[in-house]
Amino acid sequence: MGGLFLSMNKIRTNPLIPPIGGGWARAGLFTLFAILMATVAQAQTAGGSGAQVPGDRNSEPRTRTWSIYAEGGLSWATDVWYPNLDAKRSYKQSPAVGGGVDFTIRPWVRVGAEYLWSRYRREQRFSTLDTRSVPVKAYGNYLMNYHNAKLGVGFNVMELWPDRQARWLNIWAGTGVGYTLARGNEYGIYFSTTQTQDGTTVAIGDKAAVNNSSAVTITGNVRTENRHEKFGKPYIPASLHVEADVSRQFTVGVKGEMDWLLNRKEIAPKNLVLALATIRYHFVPGKAKAMKRYHDEQAAALNDRMNALQRESEAERARADKAVADRERMRRENTDLQRRLDDCEKSRPTAAAMVEQPSHVVQFDHNSSYLSREESDRLKAFARGVKGRKLSLLAEASTPGTKDYNQALSERRLQRVIDALVKEGLARGDLKPALAVGSQNGIPTADGRRVTITAE
Repeated sequence: MGGLFLSMNKIRTNPLIPPIGGGWARAGLFTLFAILMATVAQAQTAGGSGAQVPGDRNSEPRTRTWSIYAEGGLSWATDVWYPNLDAKRSYKQSPAVGGGVDFTIRPWVRVGAEYLWSRYRREQRFSTLDTRSVPVKAYGNYLMNYHNAKLGVGFNVMELWPDRQARWLNIWAGTGVGYTLARGNEYGIYFSTTQTQDGTTVAIGDKAAVNNSSAVTITGNVRTENRHEKFGKPYIPASLHVEADVSRQFTVGVKGEMDWLLNRKEIAPKNLVLALATIRYHFVPGKAKAMKRYHDEQAAALNDRMNALQRESEAERARADKAVADRERMRRENTDLQRRLDDCEKSRPTAAAMVEQPSHVVQFDHNSSYLSREESDRLKAFARGVKGRKLSLLAEASTPGTKDYNQALSERRLQRVIDALVKEGLARGDLKPALAVGSQNGIPTADGRRVTITAE
């Protein structure tokens, strides 16, 4: 018995046959990658695909959104220490199921966590027994369950063509770090036979000779053994995940993954290879809700614009009404001024009276209401000579410019002269009438840029 356990412990570190290679798995992944690149070439487009509703593009359902997914398929373990002898080829394939949660930061990158259960089975059904060794192994079965947990990051290679036509197709290349916890059993059936002849007990082998004259006793026994195995190893995953959008919320896909186990030693395999089908649910509004929100936002923006235009229209209407009122006021003022001018013409004094009623003209520069030093001195001298008398003032502007502007300019000139007279000691009550007529007299020359003062 002791020799049996010693032999089995040696098997764990020294395989009976060369380990199963993983080259076929790498070739399969390379073929999958080539197919995906061909799909990429078909999905991209040289030009843009035209305008789309923003809520229906990748940038909206795949920006700062959560998703959950379930997956299932097959797994393979490569370089396994337990050889698969004379058993079914299907035992190299094992089921795998799991799921995870992802957070998509941008349409081209997402992070997440995943749990995956898988198993592999190896069976030995010896068609030829080696009777030279005792005990002789007649049957073996090895079953290992894997519990894989990983944190990963994925990059969407299709976002290298953001203006592609097939925006429903996305290919994610992923990696990360994970830890596998494996639990299983190794079951075996062994038998041993010995012969005792002439007091000597040896194992029955190919050279054993038994004849009628010999006294031989043959002893046999059968033993079964079930041993628990377990290990835990970190691993580095590499995956390629092809996803197709069924709707804004549901995505289906296929996934290929290779896991490299670190510090494998003892009974851990070298790689785990997985081929999985996935279904994913995105926590985003459905297309109908997204379209409704988009059109609601557009309608609200148009409504705000219409309100702004209505306010602008009302403001323009108010300015137009004010302009009409101002023109009517100016018309009435002009009529009144014309009447006063007519009265002044009718009551114009004779030459002798004009000698007794001195007048003074204050000249202004073009487009100016400021007194030059010379005009200021002349006005001061005139003011000293008419103190105590009543004065009438008439301010004008030459014809260049609009009527409204010339009217305002003549009013400023009139006010400038009144302030100068008051400063020289004349009473404001004696400065009437004081009229500003703008360019009503139609004088285009310097004769129209003045204030005429007449003493009564």
